[in-house]
Amino acid sequence: MNSVDDSNVLGVVNDIQRMSMCDGPGYRTTVFLKGCYLDCQWCHNPEGKRRYPEVFPYIPNCTGCRECLDVCPTGALTLEEDNKPVIDKGLCSACLQCVKVCKYDALVVWGKIMTAGEVIDEVEKDKPFYVTSGGGMTLSGGEPMAQPEFALALMKLAKERGMDTALDTAGSAPWEDLEKVLEYTDLVLYDIKVMDSKSHKEYSGHGNELILENARRIAANGIKMRIRIPVIPDRNNTVKNMEETGKFIESLGDVVQGIDLLPYHPYAGSKYRIFGLPYPFAEGEGLPDQDVQPFINVLIDYADVTVGG
Repeated sequence: MNSVDDSNVLGVVNDIQRMSMCDGPGYRTTVFLKGCYLDCQWCHNPEGKRRYPEVFPYIPNCTGCRECLDVCPTGALTLEEDNKPVIDKGLCSACLQCVKVCKYDALVVWGKIMTAGEVIDEVEKDKPFYVTSGGGMTLSGGEPMAQPEFALALMKLAKERGMDTALDTAGSAPWEDLEKVLEYTDLVLYDIKVMDSKSHKEYSGHGNELILENARRIAANGIKMRIRIPVIPDRNNTVKNMEETGKFIESLGDVVQGIDLLPYHPYAGSKYRIFGLPYPFAEGEGLPDQDVQPFINVLIDYADVTVGG
């Protein structure tokens, strides 16, 4: 596929975030693609799980006027007793009639269909900052590999325009797709959530065998990696899990540039409540520093550790 064809590849973008300093070296423009193979209980971007554009209720703005119900052709919209809108994703056709009729911005669309060329034109606007800081473009999600053709086109175009690239992935994707994208990737930000596969399936919907095997393959290909470990209460926050993770990281060799510990914080909970989605964690503070320090003490033997990305 030539660059013209790459520019015309279509995908669904959740957001384009500029001037990020947590998604790789230097100043980054992070492109969040929609869709994910996993279903993590603590996901901070629930609006990014499905691959297609979709409507979410913005509950604080809803007045209960019911105009959206009148125009919904599939009956996907209902109001609960407290007038909170509920959308049946199985019935919603994303026709957006409800969004158009709502006067109060109580129904919002997440996901925009764009060409790879349109995305790269936006990313390239920040190129002067990449040059001075050593930054570039990072693909994130959701899971960017849930849109493999689009991810490949974006990475190829970024490299053609002289930009550094990073891939933020959980690694739960077919190797034949991942391998193609890695050809145009300078750094992989690789999530390892929990080493026990049974627990991994319980918390994310899938086991971790493919994830660990893909990590080994990336390392064998000599591609630089940073390992990212979310620290989630009552899920993976044990010394045993961190010890097992550290040993696995050691087995990957010198390609690992460091470890990013990402302690749980409750901010995502407000997003779930606004969208009317269930959230299994209590409101309150994030993990205090003293709860994270034992994990730093374990992992520092295997690589440099950064807290917070």
